[in-house]
Amino acid sequence: MQEFYRNNKVFIDKLLLLLAIAVILLVIVFLFGYIAPFVAGYVISLILSPLVGFVHRKWRIPRGIASAMLILILLAGLGALGTFLVGTLIDEMAAFAQDIPNYIASLQALIERVGGNLLGTFGMSDVNIDIDVLLTQLITLATGVLQGAVEGGGVLIAIPYAILRILLTIISAFFFIKDKEVIKDFVQGLLPERLIARAAIVRDGVVKALVGYAKGQLIVMAYVSTISVIGLLIIGSQYSLFIGIGIGFFDLIPIFGAGGIFIPWAVFSFLNGNMVFGVGLLVIYGIIFIVRQVREPKVVGDQMGIHPLILLMSVYVGITTLGPVGILAGPLITLTIKIIMESNMISDPMED
Repeated sequence: MQEFYRNNKVFIDKLLLLLAIAVILLVIVFLFGYIAPFVAGYVISLILSPLVGFVHRKWRIPRGIASAMLILILLAGLGALGTFLVGTLIDEMAAFAQDIPNYIASLQALIERVGGNLLGTFGMSDVNIDIDVLLTQLITLATGVLQGAVEGGGVLIAIPYAILRILLTIISAFFFIKDKEVIKDFVQGLLPERLIARAAIVRDGVVKALVGYAKGQLIVMAYVSTISVIGLLIIGSQYSLFIGIGIGFFDLIPIFGAGGIFIPWAVFSFLNGNMVFGVGLLVIYGIIFIVRQVREPKVVGDQMGIHPLILLMSVYVGITTLGPVGILAGPLITLTIKIIMESNMISDPMED
């Protein structure tokens, strides 16, 4: 057994480290709902720490004060941007809500026309479908679900809970930045030096790849939202900002993407007789599809150092095994495996 271990020491050590990190990652994934504010705070600290260090060295401002100042500036900037976007979105959503009866009437006419044609094709023209009753029942059902959620206290509980999570994120970010070295020394004091050095290699590789992944996804989302908003403005769609930004976020969902909105919308337009608008929607989706095919492998796959096919497989396996959290956990575990298997951090010959 010892001879076998000596002959395969590098592979066995990498495998054991891989298993240990995989277990840690799985524990983090399952506990993510409880530690999410602190993870978000740590991510914010990674973004702001270099700037805090610069301010601290340049103007001799204490690190704690510099941390608080930059966090407040970040929050103020996000608040101003959010206020503008939310205000615009609320205006468009209010206008959209006022037009809902018109959309329902159009949908009703479309269903009656298409349904009548289908029933006539199958010799069932004498069958009467009361569309008004059907739509009324659907609206009543949706209203009942929303009312039940509100009366059950779910919304009232969610609001203070969300505020608490935001506060924990801000406070944890402040302490992660202010006491960066203290926290680092404390963690290093708990672990063997060799394990810290090896784990640092994995951490640096994973953090770099995750930052690249997030950056790539944000860039792609910005492309999709911008193309959607401009395209919808050109073809004369109402609520272009509201819908365009929504499509950008929806495009992040694996499998569905922007086509999950544009294609059904175009089909509805064709069936409703609005051929030009439907063609415009398909053109917008075609441009988005081409941009994604050209840019996504570059800004996402290359940033992470993983082939797009492997990335897609890891996301799929993550979703099927871990649920929504698997969208992040799948690529994270794949990255860890790649970094460990490609690294030379195990069994340095000078140590043997």
